[in-house]
Amino acid sequence: MNTLWHLTLFRIFLLIGLVAIVGGTGIYYFESQSGTQQFSSLGEALWWSVVTMTTVGYGDYTPQGGPGRVFAVIIMFSGIALISFLTATIASVSVARRLRANQGLMPIKVKNHIIICGWHHKIERLVDAFMQIDSGNKERLIVLVNEETEDRMQSLKSQYGYSRIKYIRGEFTRETILKKANIETARAVVIFPKEELGGGVSDEKSILATLTIKNLNPKIQVVVYVHNQASIAHMRRANADNIVLADNFGSFIIASHVLNPGIPQIADELLSASSDNHLRRVAIPKEFVGKAFSELSKHHRLSEGWITVGLYMEEQQVGIGSFLSADGSQLDAFIEKMLRKAGHSLGEGSHTTVSINPGDMQIIHEGEGALVIQ
Repeated sequence: MNTLWHLTLFRIFLLIGLVAIVGGTGIYYFESQSGTQQFSSLGEALWWSVVTMTTVGYGDYTPQGGPGRVFAVIIMFSGIALISFLTATIASVSVARRLRANQGLMPIKVKNHIIICGWHHKIERLVDAFMQIDSGNKERLIVLVNEETEDRMQSLKSQYGYSRIKYIRGEFTRETILKKANIETARAVVIFPKEELGGGVSDEKSILATLTIKNLNPKIQVVVYVHNQASIAHMRRANADNIVLADNFGSFIIASHVLNPGIPQIADELLSASSDNHLRRVAIPKEFVGKAFSELSKHHRLSEGWITVGLYMEEQQVGIGSFLSADGSQLDAFIEKMLRKAGHSLGEGSHTTVSINPGDMQIIHEGEGALVIQ
């Protein structure tokens, strides 16, 4: 479509230029033959031709002879027709692009965005949580990749803002669809399992999508929402960074309501997107590196009013595959086969370790961050 668009524009501009040259040359000839001396040079005649075709009409040059005026009328109508055609072509292409974008058929050209693959009844709550937690960053976009209807996507976009929600229509396990979502520059991907028409949920596509995404961008963070416990091992083999089991948190909350009343309410308050109190991760000032955790906790409490509940470290892992030789020996092939069979990843990825309620004397290291309740 882009090639056709550029070819059409080229032809229109070429025709406009040709008519302008013919118009300038013709009017110069007719006025010279009439002896009016209205145009002293061919350059002035070409200027008059361009001004006349674009309907600007400065009036600095006016044909005086009869043949020249007849010829001028022809140039006027030709200019009106060509300029109108040019405007209509540009407008039609713009409208076509907008329609294709609304239908999820146009590639996304953004960076550091979050991609949500698949469709699940919890997606709206997830989008709402992203918007609330990341409210300070108006530049962050969320790109939805699924095969849902255009009406449903438009409803979601109108709810949260067309400028922050984008949509790519297609099967999220396909490389071409993921590249349309600009997977190479995305910050993270969230994958939801496919909800079957009969009410069941399948994790198979999530596994395939994870493998495809990690192949296209090994360093991207992939968070997978898993419905079946048995799928967790397969997700780990596919090198998913984080796996969320559908019923884990729900089961804990139900049991706590019975055995430990108060804990579910606290969890709900901290995890609710609309709450005033949130669990957040913050950078640790450099002056606290090498000092005890108690000093950082005291600083946060006195200066910010935060409660510091732990520390985290986000590390870039080197894949085991990097240590295998490049000659593809039988020993390396055997090692790789056994590691994959055991569920170990051979690729690179990120790993986050968390220390909750560390001891007061625990030393803070370079690269660590703090987990706080704001």
